[in-house]
Formats: sequence, C-alpha cells, structure tokens
Amino acid sequence: MAVTIDLSGKSAIVTGSGRGIGRETALLLARAGACLTIADMDEASAKSVAEEIRGKGGTAVAVKTDITRAEEAQAMVQAALSAHGRVDILVNNAAVWTSKLFKDLTPQDYDKDIHVTLYGTLYCSRAALDPMMEQKSGRIVNLISDAGRVGEPYLSIYSASKGGVAAFTKALAKEVGRYNITVNGIAPGVTNTPGSAGFIAAAGGEEKLAKAYPLRRLGQPIDIANAILFVASDLAAYMTGQIFSVDGGYSTVG
Repeated sequence: MAVTIDLSGKSAIVTGSGRGIGRETALLLARAGACLTIADMDEASAKSVAEEIRGKGGTAVAVKTDITRAEEAQAMVQAALSAHGRVDILVNNAAVWTSKLFKDLTPQDYDKDIHVTLYGTLYCSRAALDPMMEQKSGRIVNLISDAGRVGEPYLSIYSASKGGVAAFTKALAKEVGRYNITVNGIAPGVTNTPGSAGFIAAAGGEEKLAKAYPLRRLGQPIDIANAILFVASDLAAYMTGQIFSVDGGYSTVG
C-alpha cells in the first residue's frame, strides 16, 4: 500500500509565496489538498500564485502582507480564518538578505534584514498561535537556512537573523508542545531562486558554488518544498524543535 501525504481539510499560510521556495511550497501543499493563503508583499505575484492553484482545482486566497508590521501579520491570519475557517500550518518563508561584506554594510542594511527575516517570523508565529492553541493543533515551519547554522560570507546579518530564528524555533517548540503544536525548521543550502541570484554571483557563480556540495549541485525550490511538506504533515507528528538541513550534504563539510 502506498504512503501518501493528504492535507485535505487543512489550512496553510505560506509567507513570501509569490515566487521561489515559497511559491513552490504553496503549490505543493495545495496539490496535497490544503487550502492556501498566499501572503506576499508583491500583491500581483500573490494573486498569480493563488489563481494558479485555483486553476488546478485547489483553494487559495491572496493577501498582500508586510510581515515587518505586527498588525499586518495579524490581518494575514484573520484572512486565512475568514476564508478557510482555521489555521493548521504556517510556513515562515519570507526573508531578505543583503549580499555584501560586513565591513560594507550600513545600519540600514542591518535593519532591513533583521526586521523581515527575524521580526517577521516572530510576528507571524504570534498571530498564528491563538487559533492553533484554541484548536489544540498546528504546524509551524520556519525556514532557517544553513547560513543560520554555519554562517555564510557576504550574508553576515542574514546569518545572524536566521541564527535567531533557529533558537526561536527550539524555544517555541518547548512552549507550545502541550497544545499539540509542532515547531520545526528547514535549513536549505543555496537554492536556485530569483532572490538568490545576487549571492550566487557574488560568491563566484553556480558552477563554483556547486563544488562545495557533495551532491555537486545547488538546490531547486522543489527540494525544499518536499521537506516542508513532510514536517507539515502527520508523518512528522512526533518531531518538534528540530532543524533539518536540505542542502545536498553541504552542512557535513567544514
């Protein structure tokens, strides 16, 4: 008998889901049967992904959301509740990074990376906790990045922000486990997305970077989405406070 992941009846929010890993994750969760809330700063991109899901027979709404504002994170969750009646899965995917040497960064660069990548995760998680605690179930999946585990040159503030998300993941898991809410992290290596293009170029290009990976390739968005689907499903019901690297073996090196 085949083992399948069925998210029918579940409601999922994916932040930063207008493109890249977020988009691929939203499409995959929808294929597994979940109702989606597509949250992104770019309203046109969010609507496009929602329309793509609906065009394939799924259910999705788009919500323009600035996750650096607590009230907008709360409105995002309220939109999911209004559309789908519950919130079962929150994927904190949205992030930004400034690809520069630390000595060339400005305080404004610090603020931008930290506010989106760390504070955005905090605001969205807090907003989703109330309905999850009330229904006594939920899955929070935080995108950590290997930058937050081993550090990356040209991404010092992003690495610091993701390190904060990693610690938050472990701490929150210990607080909310009693409500049958799991909190886990997925740590991608460098993944081929539009947002990664600047870093890939600054680090010498895809071919050079791939040599650092035992599998000799960079990740694709579906590689990361597959892992997110797993930890968001009942197959991972007894896993919490964990960070799973999805990086072609990079974190085993150095």
